[in-house]
Amino acid sequence: MKHRRSIDLAPFQPVSFEKFDGHQTLTLKSLQEWEVVGAKCGKCSKITWLDGAAIIQHHGNQYLSNLGSRLRCECGNKDGNKVLVGKLGRD
Repeated sequence: MKHRRSIDLAPFQPVSFEKFDGHQTLTLKSLQEWEVVGAKCGKCSKITWLDGAAIIQHHGNQYLSNLGSRLRCECGNKDGNKVLVGKLGRD
């Protein structure tokens, strides 16, 4: 994902990821250093990795279960978006 000034917001692609199941009470600040937050659009199925610090600055320290409804895809969709949690490689 690129910022409007072409700044790469999430430069590292995760090695593996899974859909957040919502049973845990994780917040953005409680994620480990090697975990990244992503989103999958419910309409076009686009997967994008996000900058957790930028989300905290804009929305505050949210529970991951509440974050999906606050995200908007580039196609304009706000409904049915899923939160993904990825793990970075050990390079």
